[in-house]
Amino acid sequence: MEENNALIQQLSAWSEEMMLRGVSQFTIRDVQLLEQLIRDAQRLQMHFLHELISSVLEAGRRVALGEGQDHEERLLDQYCRLAQYVQISVKTQG
Repeated sequence: MEENNALIQQLSAWSEEMMLRGVSQFTIRDVQLLEQLIRDAQRLQMHFLHELISSVLEAGRRVALGEGQDHEERLLDQYCRLAQYVQISVKTQG
């Protein structure tokens, strides 16, 4: 359970940073971090969280590569879903 909480805390910190930067500032560094967090979610058998992170990562890669406005909108949508999940998870931990 402690590992689950640590993963949620990492995602919480990242989502707050992303909110301050804005999704248009999604970078390769974010891709690398989310790839690690996906592996952690998979290892911890957090399947729904794995799906949420994967969706953000897919759209984020395209934004980081400069593939257009449509992907930025999708990234924002997927980011919001993930951030809401993380926020609810943080509240239930406390």
